[in-house]
Amino acid sequence: MKAVFIVLDTVRRDYLAAYGNTWVKTPALTKLSQQGITFDNHWVGSLPCMPARREFMTGRHNFLFRGWGPIEPYDDVLPRELRQRGVFSHLTTDHDHYFETAGENYHTAFNTWDFHRGQEHDPWVSLVDRVAIPEHLGQLSAQNTGNRILQQREEEFSGPRTAASAVRWLEDNRKADNWFLQVEIFDPHEPFYCTDKYREMYGDTWDGPQFDWPSYDVVKESPAAVEHIRKCYAGLLTMTDHWVGKILTKLDELQMLDDTMIIFTTDHGTMLAEHNYWMKLFMPLYNEIARIPLVVRLPGAKSAGARVSALTQTIDIMPTFLDYFECKRPPHVHGHSLRGAIEGGTLRQDAILGYFGMAMNITDGRHMYMRNPVNPDCGPLHAYTAMPVGGLNRWYPRDSHERMEMGRYFGHTYNMPLYKIPTNGGAPRELPGETGYIGRHMLYDIESDPQQLNALKDQALERKFIERMRENMKAFEAPPEQYARLGIG
Repeated sequence: MKAVFIVLDTVRRDYLAAYGNTWVKTPALTKLSQQGITFDNHWVGSLPCMPARREFMTGRHNFLFRGWGPIEPYDDVLPRELRQRGVFSHLTTDHDHYFETAGENYHTAFNTWDFHRGQEHDPWVSLVDRVAIPEHLGQLSAQNTGNRILQQREEEFSGPRTAASAVRWLEDNRKADNWFLQVEIFDPHEPFYCTDKYREMYGDTWDGPQFDWPSYDVVKESPAAVEHIRKCYAGLLTMTDHWVGKILTKLDELQMLDDTMIIFTTDHGTMLAEHNYWMKLFMPLYNEIARIPLVVRLPGAKSAGARVSALTQTIDIMPTFLDYFECKRPPHVHGHSLRGAIEGGTLRQDAILGYFGMAMNITDGRHMYMRNPVNPDCGPLHAYTAMPVGGLNRWYPRDSHERMEMGRYFGHTYNMPLYKIPTNGGAPRELPGETGYIGRHMLYDIESDPQQLNALKDQALERKFIERMRENMKAFEAPPEQYARLGIG
């Protein structure tokens, strides 16, 4: 048994032909869908990047307990579980957050790993006299501007270099068996930087200031700028698909496809001016962010072209790989093997999802209910962790240490004590002229209203989702203060 796990960051489901898109070119992923099984009701769990990756690795929800952070010392992680079964694992990636503070212990669980530099603010290009930042809209940094100096030709970009390294790894291990390869490409995450030819595929004629990295903000730019960003995103997605295609082609050339399982997915989507928002993090968890693609190609293309309507989530990836490698499932996994859904069953009746400390969201695949904090301070809230890092690339400040407590709070930590750290929650940021989101809850019929333009008023259905939310939280050992901050008792 062999497996390839392809993770692209920030893939919009509705930009893929496999999910009905007619204008974005993604031939490799389209072919993978035709040869595989496409999941039509797949959802995020915890967001954004590192919380989602902890779910990939552990099969457990992250957002109930803490935000962005490392693998915990008590976590049962996929590569380590595979290693106990004698499965060799390798990670190749350009995802720079793995190599920052609060990204610890993800890559070290693999037998071997490979990192390709240059994404986002990766401290790669080292210039004492920083390069001048060009005139631009949105955001841009001196570090990213410097990194682009070494990424001019397509094959120099870190995403293509990551794919090329996966191709080399397959060549080097063509005679081996019993391995797991994780190929993780940061694209099409912002900045939406690609070579000109890919934007030109979409007729991009933008002649304004450099603009390929929208700020995490409400949309203030012109309709022409919005159109330009969508074409930049499409171009970067097409470029990334081209290089994913090289991996799939190599698997075919090496005659590995008869005994190799391939899973493709993403961590989350993004807003490209829908609902008048850019990017993610600070708005309600709309479908553009939360409903994501998933394709599973079984060895020998068994069940090619099938589609699955069962409700699935990010937490289901880890137990799926364990299942197909015949590994024992650890005791505290929240997810379920996708095998059950592939064979026509259901894995769950509903799914909870969200950002730590913000809204609690629940979907049954037909409706989405978003419940926001009810208290003005969005609390009470604590982060629970054995490693007190306080978010992207930072530790909790020293002046917060005296407020930390330690104890054994949950059954899934194998009796390891945790820090209990007071922290702040939040509610989505309203658009100008809107009512604030504190205590404001939304219910949508996402089947008839997939763009979530018209909130429903249905008290009976809302009560049902509150009760299901409560039952899910209890099953997943949610801290008691989570119930209080959401006003659900």
